[in-house]
Amino acid sequence: MAEEAIAPESKSLPHQEGVAAFYNSTHIQVFVAVLIGANFLTNIVEKEIDPHGNKHTDAFGAFGLFYNVCFTIELAVNMYAHWLKAFWKSGWNVFDFVVVSIGIINMLQLPLPPSFSLLRMMRAFRVFRLFKRVRSLNKIIVAIAHAVPGVVNAFLILTIVMSIYAILAVEFYFEIGEDCKETGGDSRFLTARGYCAGPEYFGTFTKSLFTFFQVLTGESWSEAVARPAIWAFFDDPIRAVGSGLFFVSYMLVTSFVLTNVVVAVLLDKMVDPEVADAADAVRATQLSDEELEEEAAAKANGENVATNAEELKQIMSSVTGSVQELTQSSEKMSGELDSFRTDMKVMREQVAAMLQLVPGM
Repeated sequence: MAEEAIAPESKSLPHQEGVAAFYNSTHIQVFVAVLIGANFLTNIVEKEIDPHGNKHTDAFGAFGLFYNVCFTIELAVNMYAHWLKAFWKSGWNVFDFVVVSIGIINMLQLPLPPSFSLLRMMRAFRVFRLFKRVRSLNKIIVAIAHAVPGVVNAFLILTIVMSIYAILAVEFYFEIGEDCKETGGDSRFLTARGYCAGPEYFGTFTKSLFTFFQVLTGESWSEAVARPAIWAFFDDPIRAVGSGLFFVSYMLVTSFVLTNVVVAVLLDKMVDPEVADAADAVRATQLSDEELEEEAAAKANGENVATNAEELKQIMSSVTGSVQELTQSSEKMSGELDSFRTDMKVMREQVAAMLQLVPGM
């Protein structure tokens, strides 16, 4: 459930800002997360020791009442703290409202049609509310939501490939062992359900498509599907080898290539900066103003440190350049001074020679 950051709106209810700070505090959110986990564990224990709900009805009924009351109070506080637009703008809040409402309906035992008794199963989905409060889980949900377009495209390609193989299999193998139940027929092609392998696995397009989905999952595909198709043409080596290559090529294309494409798309979204930003935006709707200010201040301090470090680096680079220029100038002046000294020595020697030529000197 990816969602946009909720912009703050004016507080209109009495003490709403204080209630929001209380509800969004870390201690309250951790307590609610523990309560959700405890409810999930209670459902697990109930289905383990009383799967039909007719042995410990009083004990588990008391637990159910307790959790319903707690979650109803939590929802009421949440609605008051983020009333009105901010609450309904969050997809997680809408999910909480639906799940808690179903719990209230079950708790009140309203006279509903028998089909509505299935609403009790929604209790198991309460654990999804943990994704709202645990940042790492929330990031995974956001990544999956962002990966849906790419994953849908990969699944579309996979479905097309499966359909092609299913059509070909109907043409190639629908007659395999079709006489397995007749007198004198080949009973080796009789399946565990009492049908012949060809008509059951490849009799129609839908049967063949489901068979290739079974092959894709790797569930007994070689023994139950591929080997009957190969051994049916034992007397024709070319068709037998072709059948083996047919199923092996399908496994290579689907299991080793296309399914890994789906994994690659998901991993790409896991490291996508946009996903991290979206997860932070969702998390921002769950924090109090003080916590947001603290995180903003910490982030600003980090940015200031980085900016100062960059400026210092630029200054040091400029100083280094100036020192290099000064060194080069000094070396140039030293060379010119050496040349001047050499010229002066030559001039002295020339003057001395001239003086020796002058009489009386």
